Amino acid sequence: MLSNMPKSVFNGLAALTVAIPIVAWSNLPRVHNVQSRSITMFYESDFAQGQNTNHTVAEGNATFSWQEGTLHSFGNLRATNKGGDTFELKLVRASSADEDEISGEWDVFKNGNPTCAGCKGHLYVSTPDLGDDYLKGYVENGKVGYSFRAELSNRYEY
Repeated sequence: MLSNMPKSVFNGLAALTVAIPIVAWSNLPRVHNVQSRSITMFYESDFAQGQNTNHTVAEGNATFSWQEGTLHSFGNLRATNKGGDTFELKLVRASSADEDEISGEWDVFKNGNPTCAGCKGHLYVSTPDLGDDYLKGYVENGKVGYSFRAELSNRYEY
């Protein structure tokens, strides 16, 4: 069949076969990955008790990855304060994601014990190349709340 096809038609089909995957690839939603080895602020609020604690972070790490315009995401932040308490915030379900922000449902643990399951929260990431690379966010359910800020140590986007 190919031997009976005019050369111009064959060349056109060959070019189209190569072009379709390239066009499809260029329209894929962007993927972002940010990481931190420096949690600079971690704040805990107990709204029922009226208590707010600004924890001095001794060590902490965070990693978040998401695809714009989809619900595909992963997020985890772990911070240990100078008193030895360890907080872990896990993004369990995204409800929206764009270039600089993820919104969704989070679970929070303090020393391995759940303190906020299915809490609503947001992560904001600074726009690249503006000089101050950071991430910040908050998670709360009306009874307890957590907010954080971290300097980015790595950013990868494609």
